[in-house]
Amino acid sequence: MVFWHYLLPFVFFAALIIQLVYILGIFTGLLSHDDHEPDSEQKNKPGVSIIVAAWNELENLKELLPLLEAQDYPDFEIIVSDDRSVDGTYDYLLFNEGNFKKVKFVRIESLPSHFTAKKYAVTMGIKKASKEIILLTDADCRPSSNQWVATMVAQLSQGKDIVLGFSPYEYFDTRLNSLIRYETFQTALQYFSFALAKIPYMGIGRNLMYRRELFWVTNGFSSHHGLLGGDDDLFVNEASNKDNVAVCISSDTHMISEPKKTWSEWITQKRRHLSVGKRYKFRDKFLLGSLAISHLISWFWVLPAFFIKPDWFEAPEWSRIPTYLLDDHNLQDFYPYNDWMRLVTFVFFVWLLIRWIVLAKANNKLNNTISSWKIPYYDMLYAVYYLIFGLITLFSNPKKIKWR
Repeated sequence: MVFWHYLLPFVFFAALIIQLVYILGIFTGLLSHDDHEPDSEQKNKPGVSIIVAAWNELENLKELLPLLEAQDYPDFEIIVSDDRSVDGTYDYLLFNEGNFKKVKFVRIESLPSHFTAKKYAVTMGIKKASKEIILLTDADCRPSSNQWVATMVAQLSQGKDIVLGFSPYEYFDTRLNSLIRYETFQTALQYFSFALAKIPYMGIGRNLMYRRELFWVTNGFSSHHGLLGGDDDLFVNEASNKDNVAVCISSDTHMISEPKKTWSEWITQKRRHLSVGKRYKFRDKFLLGSLAISHLISWFWVLPAFFIKPDWFEAPEWSRIPTYLLDDHNLQDFYPYNDWMRLVTFVFFVWLLIRWIVLAKANNKLNNTISSWKIPYYDMLYAVYYLIFGLITLFSNPKKIKWR
């Protein structure tokens, strides 16, 4: 047992230190970030091709396409990549039932054996594109304003090839929805903060912009065309470097997405998203792994660390509770644990308070997509999420994950 008196405290305090390095050294970068404002001049702006891959998304397209056409930007087109839909999508696009002026489409009749559906649909859409900038979203997303395209383009300053956007989920009053929105916030906090720290590692296909030339220069999805996921994060992981990625957090550019309604649907979705993490660069796997493991230990090792009785620890005299107070309340037997328990409690709550403050400020930067006062509760649940899905991802085969 003496061994645990050294190991438990060391691991617990090391995890808290690692957490604080990420919180104060990485996550705070988002707090001081401000997007570039769109140029009011409408001249010399690059053309943008908005790509929407759709499989049986007729009703969603009827809502989305008018919102995309209404974007306040001088030069853009909308390309719907119709992936073998059988719900009337083809006829709707063919006969232009919405009277669209900027909508084009490409019809996919069959899927090559070596390509997965989403990646093939996106690739065909990019082939159809005539503009130099590609902007991706999904059919079940809705732009929060008509400034989405203009503000995303404004971040493409000289030397930037990729712009990472934010896509929060629609609010529903359920526990699952709250957890989904918190997990989405955490994911965005991480990929935005790491990109600002010049360590970009992923983006999300619901709101992602890059130069068309970059897609062809990096051979698109060729290195992972057989995996169901990765059309967004694996592409960014491979095509990004410390200088060519910008982020866009303006509430005008949020793409509101429809969340899963049942636990089974959400679990299937997360398995698909997380399964491709094994293909990230070693640097990114190490950083994200240490972030996740230290977060787990910070929450789950606090009680074991709290109840041990390390012989080597002796609190300074000024920090001890006076003996006469313990005697007055008949708590003499509690004293050997008192000093250590107070230290663990103090350190844990300092970490939690710092984390809460930084995450609440980041939440405010992202237009308060979650309730800041609930952050400690959902952060604990997020640790459980890390544990469960970490084990699932570790022992799963990405090639056997279902897409739909």
